[in-house]
Amino acid sequence: YISIDNINISTDKLASLFDCEKILDTFEGVKINKILEIGAGSGRTSEALLSIKKDTKYIICDIPPAIYISYKRLKIAFPNKKISLLIDVNNKTQLKKNIEESDISFIFPDHLKLLDKNFVELTMAIDCLHEMDKPTIKYYFEQADSFSKNFYFSVWEKTEVPYSKNIFKKQNTLSYYNGDYKIPASWDEILNENLIFPSNQLALGFKIKD
Repeated sequence: YISIDNINISTDKLASLFDCEKILDTFEGVKINKILEIGAGSGRTSEALLSIKKDTKYIICDIPPAIYISYKRLKIAFPNKKISLLIDVNNKTQLKKNIEESDISFIFPDHLKLLDKNFVELTMAIDCLHEMDKPTIKYYFEQADSFSKNFYFSVWEKTEVPYSKNIFKKQNTLSYYNGDYKIPASWDEILNENLIFPSNQLALGFKIKD
């Protein structure tokens, strides 16, 4: 990082602020009470967004070890918020209750099946879907189609996914414009732009129809 006026500035923080600006501009007219982020990684975007949208309930859906990294980061960043690790809660009623009683909640991907219809106003997947195989991407879209009202994600326009090959496929290539991200046909695209940084990533926003 570099220090400017006693504030530490890093590419991590700058990228997060660019993401926040794009997200908040895209969904400016949407009243957002709950955000669910898929694949939060280190928690850089969640920390930035919660610093701006202070009263928003935030749900992070991730897998180890990243889920524990972002959990620790947000515990340090927001010591006064109620932060709940709900990875062992498998009852739908209890999960909903715990999320409603928490400021920030952490869940596993299987928990998405337990969320009610239109449970969150916005789902995000920043810089992560292009690291997954196609069945996993399809799973997240299918679940979000039920529990979310809007979806924002950013991906490389085209990439080869390492460590996702099998005996039938020599490679797993993802290209947005070749239709490798199976966006549900009922979703309305409201954003399709290149990010400022990195400039060869796409920022994509969708309104999910009821």
